[in-house]
Amino acid sequence: MEANGEEATSSVDRGNAGWDPQSDTRGKHRISVELKRLEQEARFLEEELEEVEKTEKVSAGLQEYVMNEIL
Repeated sequence: MEANGEEATSSVDRGNAGWDPQSDTRGKHRISVELKRLEQEARFLEEELEEVEKTEKVSAGLQEYVMNEIL
C-alpha cells in the first residue's frame, strides 16, 4: 500500500509482467524477417523442383528417342 492509502498496481496485476513495447516491436521484426527468409527459401525450392521436373521430362524423352533409334 502506498502512503496515501491507494494500492500500487504492479505489472503482474495488470497481466503483462515484463512486457516492454520496444522488445515487442523487436520481436515482431525478428518474426517478420524470419518469415521473409522462409518465403524466399520456399520460392527457391519451388524453382529447383520445377527444374528437376523439366530435367526428368527431358531425360524420359531422350531415353525414348535413344530406344527408338536403337530399334
